[in-house]
Amino acid sequence: MSFDIYLAGQIVWGFVVSGLIIYSLLCSFIYIQTKQKAFLYYGLYNLLLLVYLVKYNPLFPPELVDAYLNSRYVPFNWFIQVIYNSLLFFFYKELLDFKTYFPKYTRVLIKSLQVLMIFSLALVVFSIAIGNPMYFSVFFNYGFIPLITVAVISALYHTVKLDYKLKYFIISGVIFYQVFAYIALIKSNDSIQGDNPILFFFIGIMIESTIFILGLGYKVKLLYLEKINSQKIIIEEQHANQLLKENYQKELEIQLEEKISELKVALQKNEAEKLNSLTVSFESEISLLKLDALRSQMNPHFIFNALNSIKAYLIDNNKEKAVYYLNKFAKLIRKILESSRTDSVSLDEELETIELYMNIENIRFNDAIRFKVNSAGNVNLASTKLPGLILQPFIENALWHGLMLKEGEKIITIDVTSIDNITNLSITDNGIGREKAKEKSDKKTFKKESLGIQFAQERLNYFNKKHDTKYSFTIFDLHDENNEITGTKVVFDFS
Repeated sequence: MSFDIYLAGQIVWGFVVSGLIIYSLLCSFIYIQTKQKAFLYYGLYNLLLLVYLVKYNPLFPPELVDAYLNSRYVPFNWFIQVIYNSLLFFFYKELLDFKTYFPKYTRVLIKSLQVLMIFSLALVVFSIAIGNPMYFSVFFNYGFIPLITVAVISALYHTVKLDYKLKYFIISGVIFYQVFAYIALIKSNDSIQGDNPILFFFIGIMIESTIFILGLGYKVKLLYLEKINSQKIIIEEQHANQLLKENYQKELEIQLEEKISELKVALQKNEAEKLNSLTVSFESEISLLKLDALRSQMNPHFIFNALNSIKAYLIDNNKEKAVYYLNKFAKLIRKILESSRTDSVSLDEELETIELYMNIENIRFNDAIRFKVNSAGNVNLASTKLPGLILQPFIENALWHGLMLKEGEKIITIDVTSIDNITNLSITDNGIGREKAKEKSDKKTFKKESLGIQFAQERLNYFNKKHDTKYSFTIFDLHDENNEITGTKVVFDFS
């Protein structure tokens, strides 16, 4: 080997190693900040590739490297290649969001890679233990290389089908790496005097890593833009809801002043019968006005989000789901309008409305909320009357204050039972509890006042007075044996 080629090998090796160290640290830092797994997998890939390239350090004595390559531990050299190549597919899967676009293919690919890594680990331990690298060598050359080649081709095939700019980073990086890797392989077989085939492998790694890190940078840009747009939408929603609330508050004050004036006139005339009738009418209209205020506060926010979610299905050309949820949405709006025309609905109608509401809200949670209604056989749902939409504020609280901030499984359950001909209903969620929800709400810069529960209590009071009932509800947090909060429960007594 000439001195110039040897010097070039030293320089290129130094560039590659320095780049891998920088990329590993950079990906680790970004993963800690964003929790995006693409950065974790790519950081680990660079770290293991760095471990694999250590033996090519020009400063290592050749006899030391030869001793390692001829020792019983040489299968570790192949095992590292199995692991970092597998991690590269995990990186592709996260960066290009394969799970969303190709769920079945992604499951098969990941399971296959996991089995491959476990088998490789067992085989490398076995080969080192018996001191015979032949087993791993045969597996690597005639098993792993053909399998990983097929995996690369299939991954590129699926990547090409994506309508996603990030795919170009992956396609170009893989092509450059494979071209230079094969050049290095061909030149190593030619054994041309003075050549240094590993230089081409180093160049392929440098080009691939540079292209992939640019792709990750583009991914960071997309995440940033997504966060900015999300914040803008939230601020606009909050502002619109606040204006709506203020307008209805003013309208309510005007109507209250008008009713108070009517009441003063009635008092002056001392007409007891008219006064009593006017008082009942006044309380009824106040209750309806508050119900309208609550609906006006809920409907714009809910309608805005529901229509945006349905629009997203149309953008993704998922017409079947768009039509499905649009029908659900239309039926829910019809239910809400019907309930506004009467002061009571049956319990089965109320539960049907809540199920429609949950179907629409669950779009924003990617169907992650497990919602179930359990009704005992002895409950007559049709005969139990209650104010329309009385359960909705409690379901909304469970969603946005209990479950939205919770990680893992999210569950809301409605249980309806009857004891001594008295109907009881409970709403249970496994969220973070009221105390933690209040702590998180207090930390927010913009605090939205929630009046849903207060209005629900006032509506029940009016309903009890008008229909001679004793409806009530209680709210409490659930705890496990270690006194840790496991959720919140609302219990209604319809007696």
